[in-house]
This record gives sequence, C-alpha cells and structure tokens, in this order.
Amino acid sequence: MNIGGIDLNLLLAFEALIEERHVGRAARRLGLSQPAFSNAIGRLRSRLQDRLFVRSAQGMRPTPRAEQLADPIRSALAQLRQTFEAPNTFDPSTSTLRFRIGLSDDVELRLVSLLSRIMLSGELQMQTRRLEWLFTVPEAELRNGTLDLAIGYFPDARYLAPGLVMEPLSQEGNVVIARCGHPMWRRRLTVERFAKLDHAAVIYRNQRWGLIDNELASRGRRRRLRLALPHCLSVLHAVASSDLVACIQESVVEEFGKDLNLRSCPEPLGLPPFVLRMVWHRQRDNDPAQVWLRKLIVSKLGHKAPTTFQAH
Repeated sequence: MNIGGIDLNLLLAFEALIEERHVGRAARRLGLSQPAFSNAIGRLRSRLQDRLFVRSAQGMRPTPRAEQLADPIRSALAQLRQTFEAPNTFDPSTSTLRFRIGLSDDVELRLVSLLSRIMLSGELQMQTRRLEWLFTVPEAELRNGTLDLAIGYFPDARYLAPGLVMEPLSQEGNVVIARCGHPMWRRRLTVERFAKLDHAAVIYRNQRWGLIDNELASRGRRRRLRLALPHCLSVLHAVASSDLVACIQESVVEEFGKDLNLRSCPEPLGLPPFVLRMVWHRQRDNDPAQVWLRKLIVSKLGHKAPTTFQAH
C-alpha cells in the first residue's frame, strides 16, 4: 500500500481509540468532535480495507488487523513525538502528559501515595500496569512506547537488551511472616521446619510455583503451598487471619504489616537479596518529563545514589 497519502492525524486517531476503546473519550483526547473523529477512523478503515474496530459490550474492540498494527503505530508515533514535541523543560503543573509504568504490586503499593499526590497537582495522568513476570524486563513494551519505564527485581545490566537503560534503586531481603502467637515462634526456624509449614505466597499469572518453591526443589524439598494469591497485600491479610506463613519482601512488611499483628524473622534459605531496578528505553533517556518522573521515583524508592547502566 502507498503510504504517501496517509494523514498522520489518522494514526493519532487510531492510537487514541486503541487505548481508550471509546469513541467519545478518544475524540476528547484529540480535541475533536465525535463526528470528526468518526470520519477520521472511517478514512483509515477505507485506506486499510479493514473495519479496525467493532462495537462490543466492553467498548470498541480492535480487529486482529488493528491489534497487529497497534504496537508499530505506537512506536512510530513515540519516535515522532520524541523528535518534534519534546520540550526543553517540563512543568508538571501545566502538563497533560500520561505516564505509563510497568511494576510489581509491592512496588505499586510503595509508590501509590507519592504518585496520587503528584498527579493531583496538575493535569498529569498516570497508568500503572502489572508486570507479566516479576524478574523479567518487559523489553517489547519499553521499545514500542507502551511503557515509559518498568520497575522490578530484574537481573543486572549484563542481561540488558540493546537500547535499554537501567538504574538500580534499592536492595532488600525476604523475611518470613506469621501472626503473633503462631506456633512457629516457639522454636528456631530451620529449612526443614519452614518447608513443613502451611504457606501463602504471591504467585504471578502463568506461574505455578514461585521463587521459594524453586529454591526448595533445588534442595530436594517441597513446601506446603496452600494459598497462592496474585497480590502481596492479600498475602499479608491471609497470614494475619490464619496459621499460614509467607516469605515476602521486608519493605512490604515494614510498611503495611504493622497494623496486622504480624511478626517477622529472616528466612532460613539464605536467599540473595532482591535488587530493585528501574529500566527505560534510551529513546526516552533525556526527555525532561521522563527525567522528572525518574527522579521522583528515585526519591521514594532509592536507598542510595544509584549507578546507571546502558546497553548498546
């Protein structure tokens, strides 16, 4: 297809609708009337010879062709914005930018108070997205602009894909938690006793076992995993209201476990500490808005001056 006649505004309309899934919201996002927006989508449908979006109970549902086009169009528009729209300075009190961060739920809990205060100070918007895998950098989303940055317990910079930049934020260990009065507290916690307890754990989607299960399996042991939940705060409440125990990040317990009558102790496996790292694409490295956001996150999560690594 000859792309010479495609109006860039049609791609902007496509991007708005693929993200909003609602014609009215997408039109307002571009400052268009609904008829003008619908006309733009109609022109793009005609050019691409595909319906692109169909009405459903969940809103405007993209067709397979639209799904196929979504990431390349986002990536192309992100590069154009970086080239033509990036200002030399950034004023959060007047900006209407939308930031997109991929992170784990424990990090989201620690950031949410800061982000909510900052977002309410102007017209900024923030969208967080749960990481698919706790220890894996979402490389494709960072490259195509679906995510501005990602925060997680990622491997160090030796494993970083080309074009990505990494900044360590903090380091922490895991602790075992149980309610006060739990029989576990009567004796020293050994690996053998730990494995025999009834466990709750944070298990991400598409994962049957967690890090602790893999570590125990390497030692020929298996824990009694009785309750697997997708959110760390749910695990804290489950442990507080039962005889379950859990192994979880120390920072989560310190910040959210105080009012739940929980006790903690070092885990008996001798696991290496978790290093929390922030990753973004080199394309957004010097963008003033992105620099501002990253500094905010470092002020909240960084325990010491980090070192930045860049993959070439």
